[in-house]
Amino acid sequence: MLDAIVMAGGDPAKDSELLTYAGGAPNKALIELGGQTLIARVVAALQASGRVRRIAIVGLPPAYRPHLDGDVVFLPDAGSMFENGRAGIDYFKSTGEISAKIVASSSDIPLLTPQVVNGVLDLCLPYDVDFCYNIVERAVMERAFPGSGRTFTLIEGRRYAGGDLNIVRAAVADTDQTKIDEITGGRKTFWKQIKAIGLDTLFLFLIRRLTIARIEQRIERVLGFSGKAVVCPYPEVAMDVDKPHHLDVVRAAFERRRQKSDQGGAVDSALA
Repeated sequence: MLDAIVMAGGDPAKDSELLTYAGGAPNKALIELGGQTLIARVVAALQASGRVRRIAIVGLPPAYRPHLDGDVVFLPDAGSMFENGRAGIDYFKSTGEISAKIVASSSDIPLLTPQVVNGVLDLCLPYDVDFCYNIVERAVMERAFPGSGRTFTLIEGRRYAGGDLNIVRAAVADTDQTKIDEITGGRKTFWKQIKAIGLDTLFLFLIRRLTIARIEQRIERVLGFSGKAVVCPYPEVAMDVDKPHHLDVVRAAFERRRQKSDQGGAVDSALA
């Protein structure tokens, strides 16, 4: 059983277009989809996997914290993405016990299912690394979510989007914050991430010779912890809601999923 951290912060000013489009939700995590908030759907999927025992939700202001069943605790925004992750880990440590590895999720991947959570854990946990990061190939994304509008990066001749459900060792919280912030702060703009881990890596990226192994090696050298980029077959982990168009895609996929369920079909990964 693993502990999990769900990142639920955000800048209302930055997300104002999306929040207005979604009907005036005060926070991206609280946008509704099928009568439930995005964050409630993420939490429910983690809990129903049967492999997550406690969940720390970081970043939601007290006035906006919804009631969620199960072993869930809310923690205040600590600043950066890395600091929010560290706050979650510190909380678990303060209880006297913490799982060796932590599930880290965003709050805006509402098409997540228990089956997808278990699939990601089965992919990542066998690797003896500090950080297991999921990437999803463009063809997989577009097959599940046509016109997904994600950001795709060319690596080894294929284009990938970054996933928002990943696995980290608790010890990663002790890593140098400055360099982590450089990388996580630019996670939506991949070249900024590459620049943060070295000009040589940036050069290879610009001439389209970047490899997954090269990224992993450079991160370990710069940050001091081991990483593994896993090509993930579950597009739900990369279908997050950042813009109005993404919400349209998610709503359409959710409706197709619901129609299939109403017809008696099984709801599997990538059922869009």
